Amino acid sequence: MRGGPGWCRVRPGRGWVPHLAVRRVSDIPLDLLAARGIRGVLFDLDNTLVPYGSSEVPDDVARWLEQFRARGLQGALVSNSLPGRARRLAQQLGWPAVGGWPKPNPGRLRRAMAVLGTTPATTALVGDQLFTDVWPGNRLGLFTVLVEPLQPREFVTTRVARWLEGFAGRARMVQQLGACAEKTVGRIPPDPGGTKLPGG
Repeated sequence: MRGGPGWCRVRPGRGWVPHLAVRRVSDIPLDLLAARGIRGVLFDLDNTLVPYGSSEVPDDVARWLEQFRARGLQGALVSNSLPGRARRLAQQLGWPAVGGWPKPNPGRLRRAMAVLGTTPATTALVGDQLFTDVWPGNRLGLFTVLVEPLQPREFVTTRVARWLEGFAGRARMVQQLGACAEKTVGRIPPDPGGTKLPGG
């Protein structure tokens, strides 16, 4: 996806392959979400919005969320469980928090969209795992964004999932999908013929 001036197309999301891969939530181009007609975004919690076990949103993510809200976008937290810190963070952000059956059950994603009043075509999902975030999002037709985990510390079952992600080719996906994303923040024009990212 590299190779001189030009355009880098967002890939179709299918199976556990996301539409877009970025390093952090703050690297997601908001203009791209607007160009896709996205009105609501479902966020995973641990190692996506906050480090595992933390209630503190990193400064760069907090600044991005300010711009996110300024554009009138809606957000919701989607988590396997809703511990007190998840509920407190959701209240702090002014978002609903949706728990339920463990991921990758897509039922919670449907409930979250119902709460936000969005449809699959107007909803994005942001998470750090292929099988519990990206895969159910793709099954429902959401615009899926994969981020890198904020820190190495993770739940034990997540470490097993990381091993499986390696066999599924996560590193190659990230390289291919993220090659041009780092240079595109704030520079994504609407494209009725299919969303494209300026590449470099």
